[in-house]
Amino acid sequence: MANANTDEKLQKIAKDLLESGEASLVIGYAKGSNPQRMRPVFITKPEEADKLSFGPHAVQDLAVFLKKPEVKKFGKIGIIVKGCDEKAVNALIQEYQVSRDDIKIIGVECNGVIRQDIADKGETAVSETTVYDKCLICKEHTPLLYDFLVESEEPALAISGNVKPYAKLEELESMSEKEKNAFWAKEFDKCIKCYACRQACPLCYCSRCIVEKNMPQWIDTNIEETGNAQWNLIRAYHLSGRCIGCGECERACPVNIPLMLINEKMARDVYNMFGYKSGLDINAKPVFGVFSESDFNDFIK
Repeated sequence: MANANTDEKLQKIAKDLLESGEASLVIGYAKGSNPQRMRPVFITKPEEADKLSFGPHAVQDLAVFLKKPEVKKFGKIGIIVKGCDEKAVNALIQEYQVSRDDIKIIGVECNGVIRQDIADKGETAVSETTVYDKCLICKEHTPLLYDFLVESEEPALAISGNVKPYAKLEELESMSEKEKNAFWAKEFDKCIKCYACRQACPLCYCSRCIVEKNMPQWIDTNIEETGNAQWNLIRAYHLSGRCIGCGECERACPVNIPLMLINEKMARDVYNMFGYKSGLDINAKPVFGVFSESDFNDFIK
């Protein structure tokens, strides 16, 4: 449930930013019509700041809106972020999609967000069995970069080890190549090419996606084995070394493809090979944007 003190602090920060002109728009969360859901809200007037709220149902990564032309036109923007969301803001700054000078980051400590399927059953308590896998491996409960910080009054998430995050990934790693191919063929067969994963991702910001290019046509647009695999794999490669692990792609997928298994696998490989984690440092160069002679290159034959 939302905490009244947290809400009051967020509301005051937003009101002050709008009244002072330091921000023309504040993006945050508001309570939904369903008590177990929170929705994005866009505040442009100080008197509307009392709509803002935060709690364990504040799931969506609001950084996705920073890439929208409708949002960019406001110029100075305030945004409420959890630790994982703030990594997306960092990555957008690293890639010159937004300017740090134009963003007021309102960080809020987060001890985990409740999975939507669990929340819809009425669950309000954060525990290792109710949160997303990303919350179980999260090391950034407090945003690393912020202009304002609202500290959590909720107890920290206790992890006993009874639940193993991304357990299926460990199982996949032990499979043969044939078994892995069969697993992903079955999952990709469900894809309906709705591109909800792309739309929900804060780091998919190309003005024209590769799937929309037909001269030449790189990706088969048909809903069939080859085209489905091409789309899901090319998107994974485009996010390699960039994905910040918010999980919005998987949450948005209407057919429940376990997209975070791919993203987490790629993130682990990038870290093991290059020691790089996306979104932690706005001053760092993206891992595939630089070259070093000391880079891992044993795969080159």
